[in-house]
Amino acid sequence: MKNIFSLILIALSPLATIAQSIDLQEDTTTNLYDSRHGACAMADIDNDGDLDLIITGKDGNLTSDRTTLYSNDGLGNFTEITETGLSILTDGGSIAFADTDGDGDQDLLLTGRDGSPTYYAHFYLNDGSGNFTPDTTQPFEPSGGGNLDFADIDNDGDLDLFMTGLNNNNNTRFSKLYQNDGTGNFSEVTSTPFLTVGGKSSAFFDMDNDNDLDLILLGKNNNNEKKTTLYENDGAGNFSLISNTPFENVSNGGVAAADTDNDGDIDVLINGENTIGDFCQLYLNDGTGAFNLLAGIPFIQTSAGTADFADFDNDNDMDILVTGSAGHPNFAAHIYENEGNNNFSLVDILETVYIPSTALGDIDNDDDLDAIITGISTVSGSNFKSRVYKNMLTTTSIEITTKEVHENILLYPNPSAGIINIQADNILTLSIKIYNTIGQLVFSEDNLNPNSQIKLNQPSGMYMVIVKTNNSTSTSRLIIK
Repeated sequence: MKNIFSLILIALSPLATIAQSIDLQEDTTTNLYDSRHGACAMADIDNDGDLDLIITGKDGNLTSDRTTLYSNDGLGNFTEITETGLSILTDGGSIAFADTDGDGDQDLLLTGRDGSPTYYAHFYLNDGSGNFTPDTTQPFEPSGGGNLDFADIDNDGDLDLFMTGLNNNNNTRFSKLYQNDGTGNFSEVTSTPFLTVGGKSSAFFDMDNDNDLDLILLGKNNNNEKKTTLYENDGAGNFSLISNTPFENVSNGGVAAADTDNDGDIDVLINGENTIGDFCQLYLNDGTGAFNLLAGIPFIQTSAGTADFADFDNDNDMDILVTGSAGHPNFAAHIYENEGNNNFSLVDILETVYIPSTALGDIDNDDDLDAIITGISTVSGSNFKSRVYKNMLTTTSIEITTKEVHENILLYPNPSAGIINIQADNILTLSIKIYNTIGQLVFSEDNLNPNSQIKLNQPSGMYMVIVKTNNSTSTSRLIIK
């Protein structure tokens, strides 16, 4: 018998569930640099199995720009890395980590504005130890106030890039797609249908379960009209606009995609500013890419904020974090627990912020999701403080049914460096889908041999694994270190 480290999926009908309590507490011992009009992101930059941190922005007096890189000791304690060679010109920009050249480490793209003001896009290659070198050969548009999304749009095994923002041509809004040749060299795709929506919010997700990544985009066009648009991918990276969607047209907000009701399709959460005021709503997917507004949800209505899906209580469903302005002078940082069947309840309120940035991940290697949140708060003397929240997860009860389907499916090792073995008894074929914490499909395979191996080329973090056979569906959690 193999030594199975963990992640034993025993198919139950219904699945075993563990009731948890959600409680994120600020770590006041951590002193991070202020972030006014900045951003934050996490990735394992040095391949030591923990999530490191980058924070950009100005200080509270708008006198000093900083791009600060922090090393994690594995327990969620961050130490500033000096002499990084990264740009310090960071006002109003975005951050994205991605392994663009397939060498197993996380490269870095920074956008923002200097004091001129002039927008920039600075791209850096990682040597695997967290040392970054500028790569000036890439064609990325200098950008301010936009969004960055790396994803494999054409199913060729490498990460492409979608960018939005304002460029240096009279602050013109733009949306651009760049294709990766597999070695980390990008070229702009000129024939795209994207509206010139320069908002900070876009998300790739498989809306119709056809194993390619579609795109949702929200913001304003160059006529100053609020727009929320959905684009279908044909599998080769060619996108077409979907008309007559039910999504509210918003700007100045956030969008997230995940399966909130465990029905095998990806739903969409949107917040922002519509023509009336602040907005935050959830749209359910019927499995074909058709969406319907879910009525009666208790979410606070926000704009100038973020919308995030995250399983904070490890019960195999997606909880929700909403931040932003909730009507002057009120801000928000509200966590809603998913109680199943799309029933949500407010369970935690963090230090409320607007114009924020959020980064979610397991910073202390205790197998639950923590949070880094930057932005403007109402706390006197620390209005622009970057805050670390650690998840104080406790188990309150266990409910397990005993109607087994007698299918034992083993995925190991867990945690994994990316190579995952599959072993199953009495099963001819199975299908597997793996999602990251924001609901993006990062791996999918149908008719998979049950005794096989897969390679998951993804950043360190927590992933949701859904395994389906003819008789059952099993959901569990996988950690990539």
